[in-house]
Amino acid sequence: MAFDALTLSIIKNELAETLVGGKITKIYQPEKDEIVLFVFRGQTRKLLISANATVNRIHLTEMPTDNPKTAPSFCMLLRKHLTNALITDIYQMPYERVLEFSLQVNDELGYKQDMKLIFELTGKTSNIILTDGQHTILDSIKHLPQDIESTRVIMAGAKYAFFAPQNKIEPFDVVRIREFLSECRLPLRKTLPEALLGVSQNTVNEILFGIDENDHSETNNSLVVDRIAQYQADLSRPKPNVVFQNGAPIDVCPFDYRSKRGDKQFFATLNEAHDNYFYQLDKVQRFNDKAKSVSAVVKNAISRTEKKLSAQRQTLLESENRETYRQFGDLILSNLWKIPSQCDSVTLYNYYTEQDVTIPLDRALTPQQNAQAYYRKYRKLKSSAEHNTRLVEENAKLLEYLQTIRQSLRYCTEADDLQQIREELVSLGLIRDKQNAKKKETPVKPLRYNIEGYTVYVGKNNVQNNYVTFKLARAEDMWLHTQKIHSSHVIILNPNGTIPDSVIKKSAEICAYYSQASAGSKIPVDYTPRANVRKPNKAPLGFAVYNEYQTIIVDPDRHPFELN
Repeated sequence: MAFDALTLSIIKNELAETLVGGKITKIYQPEKDEIVLFVFRGQTRKLLISANATVNRIHLTEMPTDNPKTAPSFCMLLRKHLTNALITDIYQMPYERVLEFSLQVNDELGYKQDMKLIFELTGKTSNIILTDGQHTILDSIKHLPQDIESTRVIMAGAKYAFFAPQNKIEPFDVVRIREFLSECRLPLRKTLPEALLGVSQNTVNEILFGIDENDHSETNNSLVVDRIAQYQADLSRPKPNVVFQNGAPIDVCPFDYRSKRGDKQFFATLNEAHDNYFYQLDKVQRFNDKAKSVSAVVKNAISRTEKKLSAQRQTLLESENRETYRQFGDLILSNLWKIPSQCDSVTLYNYYTEQDVTIPLDRALTPQQNAQAYYRKYRKLKSSAEHNTRLVEENAKLLEYLQTIRQSLRYCTEADDLQQIREELVSLGLIRDKQNAKKKETPVKPLRYNIEGYTVYVGKNNVQNNYVTFKLARAEDMWLHTQKIHSSHVIILNPNGTIPDSVIKKSAEICAYYSQASAGSKIPVDYTPRANVRKPNKAPLGFAVYNEYQTIIVDPDRHPFELN
């Protein structure tokens, strides 16, 4: 994310416009490295400051914030010194990711005192530091290891020092930038972030978008300088936005970056964009965590079922020879007078095959007992075959059903979709439902398309497939499904009695996209009136059969622009 000094300057200006002159009324510390300040100026706003190593940030937030029952020591210190403090100014160290909040407080005797709350937004070493008016440190939210030779010591009683000036070029110093470009012979994408002050790699990528970074001609250098000037102009009229790819947020930009591709959602302020970005990021992360646990359950269930099927099919193969044991018993009983006692085998004429056969015997048993032993083995294998035939049929159906669930997980986009799959797994006994109370029914929300004026519904899991096919669709509506492979059920509502071929084709392409063959091409998709589709008794959710149908060959296509 492009949270460099230039972006921070926009955040700082927005915060100054909103918070300067406001009073801090409440202070929370929901995480060990994060604080939330409630600031009242006409209305209460929440300022989130996070020194987290991976998501360090500062912005106003509308999201709910926790207030731990036991406040950490740093939070208690802030409450002691900053409750009812007036924010008088917000200062940013030039081209550095450091913000200083100037605060005015009243001490125990009612005298006004100055305090400073400093936020260093510097990745792993990010910190929140409280000092008095003379920059004497009272404490910090993180106590980082101190280098003995360092001039910046962050500990109580020490004097706070801003970062030492860096030997870099200010990002909009055109004269020095031209000199640097004329001498530079290395790829600009790598050298500019190191040469320019307060600039991130994302910023450089935007400046160099469409420019050959290895071209060091004077013409190309002039183009780079022009782009830097253009970047400065764009910063002065920000159009904050969050960039999404495949529904997940990937970045926040101060204006419309040409180097960032994806769906973009624009906001009035950069603070709002950051708040939405981190909310969506947290939402996606939580969704992915839940999806991962559900996916693991399905994966393990499929693995167990496949192992059971393999063992049961092996048992069936072994039991195919059971008739041989029955024949051995019959042959022994019909030739008792020929079989001597205490022998290991006997060769007899087999009237079933009309050939001689050698029958192994247990010398500890009599011929009659050997015959009974072969009959027992026959009956055991026969019973096993009947039992395992039933189990193979049941587990084959279960495996097919589990594979449809695994397929459905690919298309989960909302928590409700995931909850419906989880409820399926609970009903199968694969997940234990710890909540005994009756739950509110999860709403069924299949995908809805508008194709040339026709409404098309697409089920994303077995619950939704069952809903669109057997509850939503009418007899005259068109039903689509890929041929002989798992896919979503697709319904085209048919209000006029006829559906254009173009609508059927696009719907079939969507059906192929939401199928096991989504990565292939020339996929056969069957379509038929809903009246021809039925669900067999005791069939699992999403299972349907049909006899009369037509088939169309299509390539998978999601058709995202026709989603309604």
